[in-house]
Amino acid sequence: MLGILPGIVGVIQAAEAVKLILNEGKSLAGRLLLFDALEMKFRELRLRRNRDCPADGACTLVKGLIDYDQFCGVAPAPAADVVAAWEITPSQLKDKLDRGEEMTIIDVREPHEWQIANLASYGARLIPLGQFPQHLNDINPADDIVVHCKVGGRSAQAYEVLQQAGYTRIKNLKGGILAWADQADRSMQKY
Repeated sequence: MLGILPGIVGVIQAAEAVKLILNEGKSLAGRLLLFDALEMKFRELRLRRNRDCPADGACTLVKGLIDYDQFCGVAPAPAADVVAAWEITPSQLKDKLDRGEEMTIIDVREPHEWQIANLASYGARLIPLGQFPQHLNDINPADDIVVHCKVGGRSAQAYEVLQQAGYTRIKNLKGGILAWADQADRSMQKY
């Protein structure tokens, strides 16, 4: 029943619009038409103007346009995806690798995660986060380094360790291997 109700009301509104455009017939101006679809009954109420009411035009309170989104409770659209200076997006990393730029990619996940999906084809190395501090001497501080994990949390910790050790050319892969699978290599298995 609810599905046909907007159609019926829409037809009535269309008829009213045609009457107003052609200036023919008696419009519903000043009247309220009530429709009961279950009983198939129409009722009409006459409305009298209230001269003290701002909506009648005698006393205009509207001084400008309102903020429609705020009035309707609509949340503003999310801002564009912001990338921090210490991060690199999967598409940015892929572009660099495709151009042949030398990058040291370090995966700080666990070995069982590495077996599911990895960037070994780009020369990535696995150094689990728990073993990361012991392997700092294996990482050349002159290299451009990208650390990553599953979603970015553990690699952010690895980033901090590298930064505290004096490394300056480091980036964290924003969104980790899951973002890489979504944005750079859709054939990669996700877990």
